[in-house]
This record gives sequence, structure tokens and C-alpha cells, in this order.
Amino acid sequence: MPPAQPISAPTPRCVLSLLLTALPLTAFANEENLSEADHLGDLPVILSATRLSQTAADAPGAVTVLDREMIRASGARNIYELFRLVPGFQLGMHTGNQPLVTYHGLSDEAPRRMLVQVDGRSIYSPYLISGVEWNQIGVDIEDIERIEVFRGSNSAAYGSNAFLGVANIITRSPTETVGGAVRYRAGDNGINDFGARIGHRFDDLALRLTVSRTYDHGFGNYDKGGQRINDWRYTQLATLNTEWRADSANSIDFQTGWTDSHEGTGKEFNATDPERPMRIYTGFGLLRWRHAPTPGEELTIAYYHQEENGRDNYLLNVPATLAIGGVPRTLSIPVRFDYDFKAVRDDLEIQRVTTLSPSLRAVAGAGWRTDLLAAPSRFNSPDPVRSTVVRAFGTLEWRLNERWLFNAGAMLEDNSLTGAALAPRISANYRLTDSQTLRLSANRSHRNPMAFEQQASMIFRNAAPFGVPGRMIPTGTALNQTFRPSPDLHAERITTYELGYLAELRRIATTIDARVFLERARDLVEMKLEPSTVGLFSRSNTRYFTNSGEADIRGLEISATWRPSPRTWLTAHHTELRIDNPGVSAAAARTNASGYVEYSAPRHSSTLYGAWEFRPGWQLSAAKHWIGSMSWYQDSWHKTTPYRQFDLRLARRLPASLARGEVSVTARNVDGPDQTYAPDTSWWARSIFATVNLEL
Repeated sequence: MPPAQPISAPTPRCVLSLLLTALPLTAFANEENLSEADHLGDLPVILSATRLSQTAADAPGAVTVLDREMIRASGARNIYELFRLVPGFQLGMHTGNQPLVTYHGLSDEAPRRMLVQVDGRSIYSPYLISGVEWNQIGVDIEDIERIEVFRGSNSAAYGSNAFLGVANIITRSPTETVGGAVRYRAGDNGINDFGARIGHRFDDLALRLTVSRTYDHGFGNYDKGGQRINDWRYTQLATLNTEWRADSANSIDFQTGWTDSHEGTGKEFNATDPERPMRIYTGFGLLRWRHAPTPGEELTIAYYHQEENGRDNYLLNVPATLAIGGVPRTLSIPVRFDYDFKAVRDDLEIQRVTTLSPSLRAVAGAGWRTDLLAAPSRFNSPDPVRSTVVRAFGTLEWRLNERWLFNAGAMLEDNSLTGAALAPRISANYRLTDSQTLRLSANRSHRNPMAFEQQASMIFRNAAPFGVPGRMIPTGTALNQTFRPSPDLHAERITTYELGYLAELRRIATTIDARVFLERARDLVEMKLEPSTVGLFSRSNTRYFTNSGEADIRGLEISATWRPSPRTWLTAHHTELRIDNPGVSAAAARTNASGYVEYSAPRHSSTLYGAWEFRPGWQLSAAKHWIGSMSWYQDSWHKTTPYRQFDLRLARRLPASLARGEVSVTARNVDGPDQTYAPDTSWWARSIFATVNLEL
């Protein structure tokens, strides 16, 4: 008999068949009888694709929007969980407090090729190898109005960090949250969350103050070696959001926030990575002035300041073997592991949106950003590392006629670490009918290496003298070097081509979105090993970075949503991905020498997500995910097995005579825990929790 096939493979194909079957529905939807005003009247407006306000049919790429109803119905406690609902995304858990989120693979345990913003403020951290600290975003999930996800490279609009995609988290206006609200959540695995919000309006000034606390025990698992993983989490945040409408043409937004996250890290009985608490706290302030004298004309000036501090500092007596006189001897060496850091960011941007003619719109602007990173043990220097980026950008949208729309844009960045880089984009949208659009686009994006990738120099030294026969080793002697500088790094490059189709069938309340794509990534930054030449233990290996990676990513994403009412919908999406290393032969790939890129995303992944208001005030929502095998930039031996995940939520809106609010019960991973990072790491455990939301 032939060997059994993975259980996840047939199901995505079935989902794909169902989605493709839905495409002929366009022939039966008599959309041409609708006027243009009818067609555009209630279509969602996209703000994040080009910096211009436009419908999804006019955007130069595929955009997924998760609105407030979808976010709440998902039952998500954490923002990162929501990206399971977006085609092409991969979500893994290294530990219970270390989530990993990426788009189209190419990621290790520190994803860093996707940009995430909150109300236009980048939360891409400059610390270490960069990326997104999901526990430090600084926004409560109940304050989110919607999340817009641009699926594809978008450096032309947002710069180097938008290498594979962009997610813009848009919070609710303070004018919409007047009054109070409280939330309490409790469940297994130690889940104990609390949140409160109060909003008020004083004539032209509205404000919202939100505080929340998130706590859980983590997964409470053991690794392959039997060591308990210390992954509990306790996070507190407070945010203040104000909006002042000075007059009909001018408004000023001010936001400030603070997040304090205490997390468990390390493993029991580990000689150099013991169980211990660590702390990261972040504060930010944002000020934005908008001047919009007439429709289609807007000038915006925004400035934000952000500080991120980490505390992880401990002293250990480390056992080490040192050859003395040709005889190996085991010593106990006092070593201080100092991973403390402070990262400071300042960003200033000016942007002008203008209507040049009835068929021509434009946005142009410029910005300046500086990052200051103090991490003495990471850079072997007490002096902070500074990087500065100056940028200029512009986009032109030309509507040739009622069928054709063209979009061209570019971003020019000058980075103090890597020099100047240009990211252009061009696209053409053709309306087959008033409800169906074809899209063709091409763009070039880049990602500049961060300070750690270029200048890291991690040298561990003894914290106190220790003796060996014949001599005393003084304090501060170099023992070994785990990272060395990589001064020759330059920017990663990616060129993408996309053919997309969008159908917005209002008569049957259905949207279909499909895209095929080719993404050619070159000069990817990869970590390498070489023998160390520094320290008493110079025979150990040190790490460095090179632009040695290449990847060709091609595939298909297709999504269909039926939504007859705001609280009832059914969404299905499927992704087919193939990632190859063009610089490696097929024979080398078969011997697992392909640079790991081909395993960094599942070949098949599918999701069914729906909600049903089966009785007034009652809503049942469920999500089923089928995820193929993948590894987080490791070899084939570290691939996760294909798995399924099923989440369920039942919610009841409280009767108005009792209180305004909602009570819900959510079950995550109903069909059992999964390993989403590697076969020998934490299981994403099953959990059940109840939530009470009350409006005051």
C-alpha cells in the first residue's frame, strides 16, 4: 500500500475548488444595472495602499481589511492572532510569549521583513535584528477600528521596512468612544485580563483614556531535552488619544502611551540561559496636524517620539573547558550576561495630497527619522549607535477613463548606514464591469540592514578574576565572541509582479479577491558561522551576516467573502506558495543545501472563518485553519508537521434592560495543541476563556 498522505493536503485543494467555483457567480450577478453611485456608495475606503483614499478596486495591490466586528468575533486576545485571517501569512509561537508573524516566509525567530504601523506610527523596532515586538505595540485590541493589510511589497509608499507587506492598525476616533467601558477575561493557562476605557467630549475636543492588563502562564511546556520553558507574560498598557477639531479645515491629533511588559524567559537547569524574568517598557508620543480646506486637498505634518527600554541582566558561574598545558580543565567562570538596551526613535514627516484635475490625483512628501540604540554588550561599546534616514516619496493616480486607472509612485531613501535606494512602482487597473476589476502591477522594494546586522560585536568577558595554573585571569578578559561586525552589508532587494482580480458583487453580498504573483528577492541578509579569533575560547564559532540569500516566490492567493449583514459572514481563503533558491541546483536542493528558503512557508494553507447571528443578540463564530509543513528559516529537519487549528466563540449581547455589553466564551485550538515553530519546541496549547464587556 502507498504511504498515507498528510491530512492537510486534500482539504486546501477542496477549499480552492470551492473558491474557484464561486468565480462564475459573476455571470449571474446583474451588476451593470447599478449606477456608479450605487456601486461606490458603501464600498470600504482603503487608506494604506498608496497614502491616497481609494476603494479596493483602485488600489495598486491586494488589500485585506479586518473591521471591528471581525476582530471581536475572532475572539483574539492578542493582535498578532488576527493575521491568521489574512491570506499568505504565517503565524508561529516560538514560546508562549514570543509570537512570530511573517508574510510569504523568509523569516527566522525574528521576523523583520514586514512593516506594521499604528495610526501611521511605525512600530518596527530598531533593537537587535529588528522586527515587531508584538507585546509592545501599545494599543488595546478593543480600541482598533480596523486593520488594513497590503499584501505585497510597498516600499514605494512606506520605505525599506515594507519589504514583503504592510499592516496599518487604525484606531477608533475618540469622538466615537464617548462614555465608559470595562472588560474582564479569565480562563485556563492562567488567563486573567482586564481593560477599562473612558471617553469624553468637550465641544471641539474629544479624548479617550484606555488602560489594560494581560496575564497568562504561557504554554507551560517542556522542550525536547525535558527542560521547562519559562514563558509567562504580564503586560500593562495605558494610552491617551485626543482629537481637537479647531475649525472645519484644521484638526490636531495627539496620542501618547506606555506599555510595561514582564515576561518569563530561559529554561530550567540551562547553564547560560536560566529561568528568569525580563522586562521591556515602551513609551511614545505622537502629534499630527491636518489641514484640509477642500475635498481632495490635505496637508499633514506628523511627529512622533518613541523610547523602548529592555532589562535582562544576570550573573552566572559558567562551566567551561580550557586547555591548559595541553590538558583540558573544567573551570567555573563568573560571567555577566548583559542584554539591557535602550532604543530611541524620532520621526518627522510632511505629506501633501492634492487633486491636479478631475482625473489626476497626487500625494507627495518627505520625512526624517533617527534611531539611537544603546546596547553596550551588543556592540562592544558604551557609545550608542545612531542611524538616520531621510526620505522623499510621491504617488500619481491617473484615471484615463471610466475603465482604466494608472498608478505610479516611488520612494527615495538615504540611509546613513547603507546609502541611497530608490523603490519605484507602477500599476494599471482595468474595470471589466462596474463590479469587476483586473489589476497588473510591478514594483521594486528594498530593506536596509539594521545597526545590529552591520555593527554587532558581542564579546563575553569574565565578571571577576579567576585563576589557572601559573597565572590569574583579570576581570574583563575576552572569553569568546558570538557576533562580529559585518561592515559590507548592503540593502536587500525584491522585485514583484502581480496579476489580480477583484469582484465586488453587491447583489449577492459577495467579494472575491484573487492574485497570482512572482517575487524575486536578492541580496537577502543571512547569518553565517565561522571560527572565532577572539578570546580565550577562540576555537568556538562566531556569527556574522552576509548578503548571500536569494529566493523566487511564486504562487496564488484567492479569497471569497459572503457578508449579508455586519454580524454574519463567511470567508474562505487559500494560498499556494512555491519558494526556490535560484542560485542552487536541483541536486543540491535535494541534499538540503538550498539555504532553507524553500521551507520557510507552507506550500498550502487555507482558512474558513465565519460568524452567524442565529438569533437577535446571539452570535456564533468559528475559524478553521489548515497549515502545511514549514520551518522558520531552518533545514528540513526542523520543519513543523502539517496541522489544523479550530477556534470557536459564542457571544450573547446583554439585554438593554440589564446592561449594555456582551458576554462570550472562546475556545482556542479545540482540536488539540500544535507545534508551530519546530518539532522540538513549545506546543501552542488548547485554551478556553470567558469575556465580559460592559459599556457604562
